[in-house]
Amino acid sequence: MRLIRLSESVIRRTCRCFSSDQTAVSSTIPITQKQNAVFDREKERQLSLVKAIEKVHVKHLGPEDECSLMMNKYLSTPYHVAMHLGEPYCKHSGIAVVNGSLWHMLQPLQEDCELSFVRFKDDKPFEVNKAFWRSCSHLMGAVLQKAFKEEVLVEPVRTPFIPLSAGCFAYDVNIPFKWEPTREELVILSREAYVIMKSKSNFERLEVRPDVAMEIFEDNVYKKHFVEQLQSKGLNRVTLFRLGDFIDISRGPMMTNTDFFSPHRFVFTCVHSIDDYLRPKNKLLRFQGVALPSDFDTHHTTWDPILQRAKKPVHHDLVPFQTKDDGDAQTDRQIEES
Repeated sequence: MRLIRLSESVIRRTCRCFSSDQTAVSSTIPITQKQNAVFDREKERQLSLVKAIEKVHVKHLGPEDECSLMMNKYLSTPYHVAMHLGEPYCKHSGIAVVNGSLWHMLQPLQEDCELSFVRFKDDKPFEVNKAFWRSCSHLMGAVLQKAFKEEVLVEPVRTPFIPLSAGCFAYDVNIPFKWEPTREELVILSREAYVIMKSKSNFERLEVRPDVAMEIFEDNVYKKHFVEQLQSKGLNRVTLFRLGDFIDISRGPMMTNTDFFSPHRFVFTCVHSIDDYLRPKNKLLRFQGVALPSDFDTHHTTWDPILQRAKKPVHHDLVPFQTKDDGDAQTDRQIEES
């Protein structure tokens, strides 16, 4: 615990030095509190719409334990189904497939369905690997939101689309000063991620109307721009995920909770600046990292090459929304990964 407390004090002290030449225009804490108040209000409103308990028929498909269950409509989730089947399903099922659609484990079931689980050691783990990578970026954003001193306004920007071949995940942020973190500071950020992982916090999912999303992100120009772009594509629902008090936009699905991360195999590997697509004279910071699911362990001789590859700066996806001439397929893929 001494190292953890030291890590918090060191990074806050370091950031204080770097920010001495510029006073932050606001603070992250009241903005975060307001976002969570709106999130909680909307979550309670949606729960209040369930006036009576209705049942849905759920058929579990799989190589083992095929069965049928009666679950509560709009309340029961794939995780509740996993609880009926046994602890291994809860511990190792990263995401679910419901009537052929990818499904977050904590997302309520809405109708009679066929359900199966996707695990990391399945023959075709591609989708659960994507969900894990997406969850890693979200966790990275959660670390960055709370790592700096209270007076520093940290603007979460987005999870960039990065090809799997790059061997890393990333998160872009805007902070009001130039910062080139040292190796020690990257280690400190990794330790902050460790603290969150040990809390076994859930990745909460909530679908909201665009006006609710705009209220949550009214202090973040990047998120408002993203919501407007989603609306321009005809989408009338915005999917949010919350980890701790960090809220972001993502189609998902994500992991059930932070217990799916290997605690000592989540590493901030590098930081570099990229062009700001909304403020031409500004630069964003892109943080990169690499991680392993808790289902896997690796010797340091295998882990080191993975780590070294993730240290190479990736400059893909500098403009998150392409024009039609640049290719709708690219735009759709970027929206999916945001």
